[in-house]
Amino acid sequence: MKDEKGFFERIHEGDEIPALTKKPTYMQLFMFSAITWNRHLIHYNTEFARGDGLRDVATHRALLGNFLAQMLSDWVGEDGKVSKVEWSVRGGAAPGDVIMCRGKVVQKVEDEKGRRIGCDIWIENEDGTLIASGKGEVALSD
Repeated sequence: MKDEKGFFERIHEGDEIPALTKKPTYMQLFMFSAITWNRHLIHYNTEFARGDGLRDVATHRALLGNFLAQMLSDWVGEDGKVSKVEWSVRGGAAPGDVIMCRGKVVQKVEDEKGRRIGCDIWIENEDGTLIASGKGEVALSD
């Protein structure tokens, strides 16, 4: 039997968004630096990064934000689109680290602008240490 409820109706405040696991690589960080014209050595030169007090090259803030946006996009699928992602980095992630993007529904809005779902979003490492946190929003299709 076909599910008659739409995405908006199936979602409730407090629902968890399916986690997205990522494991950044040296090549990914180098290529992200290249595509974004980010020439800062902490993103692709281990010796420089360690000299700057880091344990290894650093995953870009913008790449972490892209991971969060991907999690939301994967979740909403064809039912909508990501309309907002805001985040603040609280810790670091290096190549080989397994990081988990997570989220929780905090608000459902239906008004003249349409249907939207607001979420708390965050990234943590394998031991649960917070790497980034923020807010996201998906706008649903009619």
